[in-house]
Amino acid sequence: MSGIEQALVLLLLLAGLSVLAGRLPWPAPITYATGGCLISLWPAFPAIQLDPDFFFLFFVPPLLFADGWLMPLRDFWSVRRPVLTLATGLVVVTTLAVGFAAHWLIPGLPLAMAFALGAVISPTDAVAVGVITQKLRVPPRLTAVLNGESLMNDATGLVAFKFALAAAAAGSFSLGRASVSFLVVALGGLVLGLAISWAVGKLRDVLQRVHGMDPLLETTISLLTPFAAYLAAGPLGVSNILAVVAAGLYAGWRDPLRMDASTRQMAWRVWSLLLFWLNGLAFILLGLQLPAILGSLQAQFTTGQLLLFTAAVSGTAILMRLLWFGPGTLLSYRIFRRGLRGETPPPRSWLAVASWAGMRGTITLAAALSIPVLMDDGTPFPGRDLVIFLAAGTIVVTLLLQGTTLEALICKLKVQPGDTHLEEERLARIAAVEAGLEYLRSEERDEEGESAALGEIIAEYEYRLAELTAEGETRSHARCRRRLARVHRLGALRAERAALDQLWSAHRISDEIHRPLQHLLDFEEAMLEGGKEG
Repeated sequence: MSGIEQALVLLLLLAGLSVLAGRLPWPAPITYATGGCLISLWPAFPAIQLDPDFFFLFFVPPLLFADGWLMPLRDFWSVRRPVLTLATGLVVVTTLAVGFAAHWLIPGLPLAMAFALGAVISPTDAVAVGVITQKLRVPPRLTAVLNGESLMNDATGLVAFKFALAAAAAGSFSLGRASVSFLVVALGGLVLGLAISWAVGKLRDVLQRVHGMDPLLETTISLLTPFAAYLAAGPLGVSNILAVVAAGLYAGWRDPLRMDASTRQMAWRVWSLLLFWLNGLAFILLGLQLPAILGSLQAQFTTGQLLLFTAAVSGTAILMRLLWFGPGTLLSYRIFRRGLRGETPPPRSWLAVASWAGMRGTITLAAALSIPVLMDDGTPFPGRDLVIFLAAGTIVVTLLLQGTTLEALICKLKVQPGDTHLEEERLARIAAVEAGLEYLRSEERDEEGESAALGEIIAEYEYRLAELTAEGETRSHARCRRRLARVHRLGALRAERAALDQLWSAHRISDEIHRPLQHLLDFEEAMLEGGKEG
């Protein structure tokens, strides 16, 4: 079976398992991995060989870039101190604690590979956390810390993972040399990523002036940017991981201001589809590899030992996070309160949520599966299968234990956005409506038809402004009316679509008439769905 045929089979498997995952009570990645494992036992299913280098290149750059692209730069900068503390302190603590625990507990596991295991499970998963925090609308600052932590933990954890792999391959390790090298390659990667993303942005500006805004071209360039940053870093000897992260952060700051509406919509949809594919395929590929990995491990360890190792590694990672966000955070505010300029510690409910939001996901899995199969001399890479198995076990444990209970914890602790967030949203809505009103009033004409059309729109804007500036019970009634109006409008749109579909099915209108009107109704429905209010 060719590579293209294998890719099509995997996408078909992803689609089928996604339908099943929506009906099961646990997170979808577990369904993907389990489904991949079970389908691999079917003798007729084609064997899929995984190239670690290609896997890392294909999966990691777009995932890291998307994390940076979706992370608002202003929010990231406002929480840079706790995020950088987590990205350095917590990653180092987790890497060392897990590494020493695994090396002490597992006979024959080299210390360098034990540290590689610690580094690979140190990053948290932004997708798993974001699904819950967006649904429940937790405070913006807490969301920014969790998203920024995931982004930078991915970067620092993967860089530490690369150093640990190099030490395992070389058979020696120098902490001093590694620290200096880390700083050099990290700084170089950040500078290179910013430079490449800036240059790509300038290229897009030139193309826009010469050829006009082309959503297809803009989206294609956006998809290629993370690979450009990643591949350019290799020959220069700097961190390709941090280059991709920096490129994503800059692009996430630039694109919302420079893209037009159609390009933003297309880029968002294409990236959403790509991330769905990558996150799902990574776990399916893990499942396809698991039977062979388990077969090799069971020649060395019993099932009970493997379960004990998984519990010890995942438990150590969870414990380090609980200690860091609990006593560690409160103690740091007492010790460094002068340097914090009177900044008050975050509420304990926030710390509890943050300490439990430690689910591991695709980045951990992608890094583990990227470990080379063979050393340079042709011998098997020491501990590869065990590290992959324990990384996968940690993902499953954290998703089942923390991912299924985080929402209940947030609700129990009543962690909600404060008045500041609501006031900012109200301010933005009022400013937007006032700007629209100002434009419409400046466009008023004496012509009867145009004046009547503008009058209708102005009346609608004035009504919206009155609702937004109303106080107390009046605003509550306005929100209720808007919710009811949205329900009725959605029903009317669906009736319109059904009528169009019926005309098209009866061959009374052509595709050229049906499709544009259908797209228009889809857009209006998406606008109404996106305007839901809590």
